[in-house]
Amino acid sequence: MNDAAKALFARTTQGIKPGLEVITALLKALDTPHQKLGVVHVAGTNGKGSVCAMLESVLRASGFRTGLYTSPHLINFSERFRINGVPIPEARLEDYIEIVEAASKPLDCRPATFFEISTAIAFQYFADEAVDIAIIETGMGGRWDATNVVIPLLSVITRIDIDHANYLGDTIEEIAAEKAGIIKPGRPVISAPQSDAAMAVLREAGQPIIASSDAVSVLKTGNPQKLKIETHARSLPPVNLPLLGECQRENCAVAVAALEMLVDLIGFEPEFKKGLEAVEWGARFQIMESDPWMILDGAHNPSAARALVKTLKENYADYEMGFIMGFLDDKDAVGFLRRIKPLVSRAWTVPIDAQRGTTAEQAAAQCSAVGIDADALKVADAWNTAREWASAEPNRLIVITGSLYLKQVLSDAGLI
Repeated sequence: MNDAAKALFARTTQGIKPGLEVITALLKALDTPHQKLGVVHVAGTNGKGSVCAMLESVLRASGFRTGLYTSPHLINFSERFRINGVPIPEARLEDYIEIVEAASKPLDCRPATFFEISTAIAFQYFADEAVDIAIIETGMGGRWDATNVVIPLLSVITRIDIDHANYLGDTIEEIAAEKAGIIKPGRPVISAPQSDAAMAVLREAGQPIIASSDAVSVLKTGNPQKLKIETHARSLPPVNLPLLGECQRENCAVAVAALEMLVDLIGFEPEFKKGLEAVEWGARFQIMESDPWMILDGAHNPSAARALVKTLKENYADYEMGFIMGFLDDKDAVGFLRRIKPLVSRAWTVPIDAQRGTTAEQAAAQCSAVGIDADALKVADAWNTAREWASAEPNRLIVITGSLYLKQVLSDAGLI
């Protein structure tokens, strides 16, 4: 990591400071690059990154020059800023960090946070490169998220559930109100199917078009899963989607509905099949090895754990399952563990060396709280022990889960 990036990451110690005053002032100092972009703005609790990836892949396949801003990154900070699927070059990222940091210093307000600086970099980079469409994922919530300075072509809201309760509230209604903050007057909204409580809140803010769960049906499970996709405008030939599970079928339905709305708004011929079959999105039921099966999934809250369990049962019903797990301390690890407990044959916990990461021993104690017996180990020891266990008998697999940071953890240990 270069010196500019190290200085930027030092700002993470400031924590999260919701509000739009600083990002608005910073972007004004940069000559409002966000106002020069056509934006699709995406919020939600689970699935928003996958929806962003599907949108970007189809739009790129359809001939658009795309920008994609997501968080967190899995291994390299540059992953957050992509044009036509390619992360920003390291040298250019260093330049943009210095440009945006310099613009932030004279501001008559509190210092900009790490995420505010990052968001300003994304807008400036995409504007400088004249992308046709920028897909922008909220960091957390929506209403006070630094990305919520845009007037988008359309807003997209994925499934809403409990997460970040210390910032967003501890009820579905409170969290939905934060997500609904990205809805703008006169701009269309696409939503995943929601609970009655969440949908009531969204309808107060606008009139969302609900992505039909019937639009995407499974023809064959497996890797990839073969899907049949039908919309009000078209019936597609079978699509082989590399992202697995029922949750990704819902995310696909949301992405397809959003793309159909974009067709109506700006007019183009969408390359659905080509784009969906080419989509890549790491650490979402990502198969790392096949002998034995080693699957990495960044699920980190109870709702995502529920989706992970469904995907495992759908694709590996006859397998014994061992779990390597690590958590951040602001996540509902106990709620997560209760969801996966019925599938756990063996468990190992590992440390996450990050600002909010837990130790292996803390994660093992959380496992114990729900009746899962887990061994607290170093990352490489857990990987090797789990592989040995899975290789000892047929029909055993390993799932690495509990946080998106685990891909970085595996990379730092030289395992991937």
